[in-house]
Amino acid sequence: MEQSLVIGVFCYNRVSKLKRCIEALLKNPECPHLDIIFFSDGPKDEAGRKAIQEVRDYIDNLKGFKSVIKHYREHNLSTGPNFRTGLTYLSENYERFIVVEDDLIVSPNYIKYLTDALEFYKNDQSVFCVTAYVFPIKKEDYPYDTIVYKRFCSYGWGSWGNRFPNIIWEHDELEKLMKTSPGFMRRLTAEGADLPRLLRKQIAGIISTWDIQMQTHVAENRLKVIYPTLSKVDNIGFDEESTNTSGVNYLITPIDPGVKRSFRFCPANNINPRLQSQIKSPYNYSTLVIRKLKNDFLKFTNNIRKAE
Repeated sequence: MEQSLVIGVFCYNRVSKLKRCIEALLKNPECPHLDIIFFSDGPKDEAGRKAIQEVRDYIDNLKGFKSVIKHYREHNLSTGPNFRTGLTYLSENYERFIVVEDDLIVSPNYIKYLTDALEFYKNDQSVFCVTAYVFPIKKEDYPYDTIVYKRFCSYGWGSWGNRFPNIIWEHDELEKLMKTSPGFMRRLTAEGADLPRLLRKQIAGIISTWDIQMQTHVAENRLKVIYPTLSKVDNIGFDEESTNTSGVNYLITPIDPGVKRSFRFCPANNINPRLQSQIKSPYNYSTLVIRKLKNDFLKFTNNIRKAE
């Protein structure tokens, strides 16, 4: 296994978003010393080949990193299998890795924050990963730059290869876990009213994702996720180009300007219910119902406009 840190980027057919993502990433001064690996999914059909080629042409000419490693899928794996294959590769070949998706704009201290956090929490096996995103919170007199929570967040994160061998990916194994593991559904629901529905949709093949498998692992093994007190990531994925995000953008949050280069990390056993409650609030049942009503209204009005 490699001992160095690597950046893994997952992308599909959105070259304009990928350019914005990489341009922001290159503002991190660590990039010239780091390898970057692109996991580029293949086209679904012949009509989609042009957009995929534009993405790969951009990657082929990319400068600014120690090296550019390319994993170009010949055929379309879809979001879930592309991530599964990529994360498996990262975890089997690197001690630590940082993940970026093509619809994320990161701050200039994104790499520094995650690198330092991965070093700080490396020996605590109760910590599954470190995320760089957080909803707007009121920190008040809280002295640290990180918060301990129990929900996986995919919007820019990092982890260690030794945390991944026991991830459950197969649908039948996920269903077995859901039905037979004592207290699992209670633990899963405790971190968001949306999670059981997402897990059932993944098992049924209605969606093709990967992050619900991460949350299943966190919930089943009672693991922790480290959040920042100020987000280092902006998500620009809420539009018609996106596969799994659309409708009302509930991820808008203040972004770290990126000047800070030193962080105070809280101990992994430092539980702060007040801050945890703020992180969880967008996934409370009442909030999810209101969001669904707003999304349904948006779909209805959009359909009317298209029919006119």
